[in-house]
Amino acid sequence: MSYSLGVDLGTTFVAAAVAHASRVEMFTLGDRSVVTPAVVYVREDGTVVTGDAAGRRAVSNPDRVGREFKRRLGDPTPVMLGGAPHAVTALLANLLSDVVARVSATQGAAPDSLVLTHPANWGPFRRELFDEVPQIAGLATPRMVTEPEAAAAHYAATRQLEIGETVAVYDLGGGTFDATVLRRRTDDIEILGTPEGIERLGGVDFDEAILAHVNYASGGALSELDMSHPQTSVALARLRQDCVLAKEALSVDSETTIPVFLPNRHFDVRLTRAEFEGMIRAPVESTIGALLRTLRSADVVPEDLSAVLLVGGSSRIPLVATMVGEALGRPTAVDTHPKYAVALGAAALAVHRSGVAAPPVTIVPEQAPPLVVEQTPEPATTLLPAQQVAAAEVGTAQQAAAAQVGTAPEEVRPGPPRPRPAPAEPDAVAAHPVTPAPEAGVPRARTPRGPGPDLPVQDRVPREWAPRRNRAPQPTVTWHSGPPDGPSGPGGPGGPGAVPPRDGRRRRGPVVIAMAAVLVVVLGVAGWFAYDRLSAPAGPAVGPAAVVPPVEAAPPAAAASPPTVATSVPIPSLGKTIPAGTTPGYIAISPNGRLAYVANRNAGVVTVLDTSVDTVIATIPVQAGPPQYLAFAPDGKRVYVSIFNDARTVNVVGVLDTSTNSILSTIPVGTRPFALAVTPDGTRLYVPNHDSGTVSVIDTATSSPVRDIPVAKNPHWVGFSPDGTRAYTANHESGLITIIDTATESVIGEVGVQVSPHSVEVSPNRPLVANVNYDSDSVTVIDTDSRKVVATVPVGKKPQDLAWARDGRFLYVTAVDGDSLTVINTETWAVTATLPTGDAPTSLAVLPDGSRAYVTNLNGGTLTEVNLTG
Repeated sequence: MSYSLGVDLGTTFVAAAVAHASRVEMFTLGDRSVVTPAVVYVREDGTVVTGDAAGRRAVSNPDRVGREFKRRLGDPTPVMLGGAPHAVTALLANLLSDVVARVSATQGAAPDSLVLTHPANWGPFRRELFDEVPQIAGLATPRMVTEPEAAAAHYAATRQLEIGETVAVYDLGGGTFDATVLRRRTDDIEILGTPEGIERLGGVDFDEAILAHVNYASGGALSELDMSHPQTSVALARLRQDCVLAKEALSVDSETTIPVFLPNRHFDVRLTRAEFEGMIRAPVESTIGALLRTLRSADVVPEDLSAVLLVGGSSRIPLVATMVGEALGRPTAVDTHPKYAVALGAAALAVHRSGVAAPPVTIVPEQAPPLVVEQTPEPATTLLPAQQVAAAEVGTAQQAAAAQVGTAPEEVRPGPPRPRPAPAEPDAVAAHPVTPAPEAGVPRARTPRGPGPDLPVQDRVPREWAPRRNRAPQPTVTWHSGPPDGPSGPGGPGGPGAVPPRDGRRRRGPVVIAMAAVLVVVLGVAGWFAYDRLSAPAGPAVGPAAVVPPVEAAPPAAAASPPTVATSVPIPSLGKTIPAGTTPGYIAISPNGRLAYVANRNAGVVTVLDTSVDTVIATIPVQAGPPQYLAFAPDGKRVYVSIFNDARTVNVVGVLDTSTNSILSTIPVGTRPFALAVTPDGTRLYVPNHDSGTVSVIDTATSSPVRDIPVAKNPHWVGFSPDGTRAYTANHESGLITIIDTATESVIGEVGVQVSPHSVEVSPNRPLVANVNYDSDSVTVIDTDSRKVVATVPVGKKPQDLAWARDGRFLYVTAVDGDSLTVINTETWAVTATLPTGDAPTSLAVLPDGSRAYVTNLNGGTLTEVNLTG
């Protein structure tokens, strides 16, 4: 099928759009986003990796990563990466060639025509240099158009732009600003006057302003950092990420909290929208000055403009639309996806070049209305539609971000002025390089497994105590406006104590934005941004005696938006193998996906892993006894640890504070506490007591038991339905799955399965619950409406744990004696893949976005990373 291609090689990101005869649509370039970072990484052999793959390597090798180099086009000084010089044109060519190659591979052929965009204010010298980029990339000479022309073409395709009509394009992107005046002619779009621009002004400069604010508010903590410290560059890279997320959060909320994790200090910095606007008001004023100069050069007065088109990701900042509208007195047209407008317009122009009438514009996969016109300027707190839909994108490449509320571990307020921070290492993002799986046939040292699952701890590595991952309940929501009044009050359905919908996804809180205008538009806003941040500086790998200082975590999130869930594939790929200390038996992921806590049973510690860099950052001694299972509270502030020994003299639940990484208290329970779980609303903790056939219900507010629920013999696991109304227990010696009504805290049914049901997991989006049968080597699936078994699937030898893909398409099962991970299609109940893991895989956990999973290898002392998207 023939098609045309438009490419926007931006300063901070690269976007591409494909135009067919019937429509124009964005082409997904990123792993978790439509766009991909404009980042390159140079390997030791000189080959270049681009986009998300380059960003993942940024933390570990910042000297080999290049960012924002488009700003340096025309600078004779080369970009130094890995100690070697690289021309900017060559780096841009690498980005372009990778984009064209990806699109061509997906479309099955090269594009019929290609349009490449550049800033309008570039002079002849830089335009000539830019002309070299496609030549270096080995591409046929494309048509070059300015970014404002492309944006106007997109505007014309989505709203009829009459012949003779004039618009101004205000393009504030990640690294540059452009102002251009355009007029529609019969056959094309004409640039009027002289385009103006500001070379080094954009979102990255706003990020730096926030970073400087953090330094100022903390009394110069960043200026005092030892740049030779091995963890300083990692800490600064993480902090820069959080500054970006804070900026994006303030487009939809009035305040946010920035967690700061330095090598020897942890604190939070509160930032309000008013403070942020104060930082950027002067730069925004300079952009308006450039826009007015462009109008004068074009001999156009503001009254002649039909609209001012706001383009570029930074135009989402509410202050921008407000100040532009006030200065010009004209309506501002904000595209639903302002950073896609240039690529979409370029693709439309590429079709026009090929002689085909421009097709209608469609943004895939989101098909929101493409344009909203603001007739009058609004106050700084008004949210434009572009800001309203920002939630869909803040949670893609770096996952969902938003404002935090609550009491921070240590809130830092502005202090006396201090020097600005010293130049930091290059910005970096999470690294997840893939390492090959172990070669088949290579013998491995193995720990004797013993004859059965109930031998004492001292006699063997206890297989039967297969760690149960946390069920990742959704966070409790607290609104800034005050205490929620329940499901029907101001807190809406997301307030504390509210019940999440059955499909496991939080409904968006209603926020109504009224815009006074000639054309009044009332829109619902997707509000629930949550940034329940749990992070920490990197630290040494855990060993039998390794202990690092406690890691401080952020306060609970204010409002939750469901993260963008990755699409799972039938055959995942294996990632790296991560050292995790001795006897890692159980893994739980924090609600925001940033940290993983691992119970190292015989080592008597809990290991903390930073999932963005796959590095162990802390070990937490558990003095009460061997930690067996873990369960996160929905707000991420606490982890509940089941603790027992082989002599059965210790039977307690530890309460672990994630802000200090210390055990606050222990709660006595009946007998050996197995795989515990917290209700989705966070008010109750259910603990299965293996040897007494009961489930203890604990009030999380008081950390005290309130009831014991009798169930079938040997309960192992507890799992909750997404709405929290039902609990399911797997009862190992009884061959039964018990159903508990959480409102009455009583048993309402039992379903017979196969021999030794071990763990249980509820589907995120269907009325199904699955369990593994340890001694039957199978998985049973139960319809929770009919309470009937609907499928039984053979899997590997001695299955211990299972997890659903976040999109519900597949089940993942660890087989402890088979050293394998089985993948099951949940539509056909057929096995689609069996992947090798490490020695004795006992548990697994899936990140909230569904992109990756981690498997604990009990005897190997490692975690196996699994890339669930292929």
